[in-house]
Amino acid sequence: MTEDLRWILLVAGILLIAGVYLWGLRARRRSAAPGQERAVRTEVPMQGRAATAPVPRREPGLEPESGSSEPGRAAPASAPEPLPVIEVDREEVALARLPQAGRREPRIDAAPPASSPVRTRTADAAATPAAAVRPPAPQKIVALRITAPAATSFEGRALREALAAERLEFGRYQVFHRLHADGEPVFSLASIKEPGTFDPATMDGVSYRGVAMFAVLPGPLPPAQAFDALVEAAGALAGRLGGLLQDERGASLSMARLEQLRAELVAFERARS
Repeated sequence: MTEDLRWILLVAGILLIAGVYLWGLRARRRSAAPGQERAVRTEVPMQGRAATAPVPRREPGLEPESGSSEPGRAAPASAPEPLPVIEVDREEVALARLPQAGRREPRIDAAPPASSPVRTRTADAAATPAAAVRPPAPQKIVALRITAPAATSFEGRALREALAAERLEFGRYQVFHRLHADGEPVFSLASIKEPGTFDPATMDGVSYRGVAMFAVLPGPLPPAQAFDALVEAAGALAGRLGGLLQDERGASLSMARLEQLRAELVAFERARS
């Protein structure tokens, strides 16, 4: 009985080893089979449509170069195609540059001919005279005020007569001016009430709290002479109207303030020279 069991186990082991060997051999053959022998997937045509030839599925890979004997080598990139040349009609471009109403579509304009001169900012600056680009000359305004005493005002008729006596004429900007022989104002006079203008037609029926006299320097006279004429006329008007002579800030005009204003004029003339 023991001898029979041994033979049975031996035969079973041999059969098991043989089965394992055959299974491994079959698996190796399948893995070594070429790609053409593998199953090809085909699409089943739908009913009612013409059946087309099945297209085999191709595995990804590198295609051999056309005319080359080396398989698996990619074909070199082809040379880029030249860009198209756009010819532009010059008459059409000239018409396109004319102003047109409404929205303008983008157009391709021809480059300016080589013979046409191109002006630049540098060329314009070089052609401009030096005197035209100089900065404007500095100016200085000297101002004085003549105000009526507290709780009083100047009658319009009395003011008009006093201005005529001091040779002040109504003119530009609707204010009064002392004019030079060349017609330029030496100094001017305006109302201290906004907007500062006068209307000779209705002036006699209007009262004024005060007036401001000012000279814009440089003017037709040297600054010192213009200042002396301004101070002299302001003092005369204050005396005729019974008003108070003040500086531009409304403070009483003292001798110290006059000397300070003269010193400022001297510094202004030195800065201009």
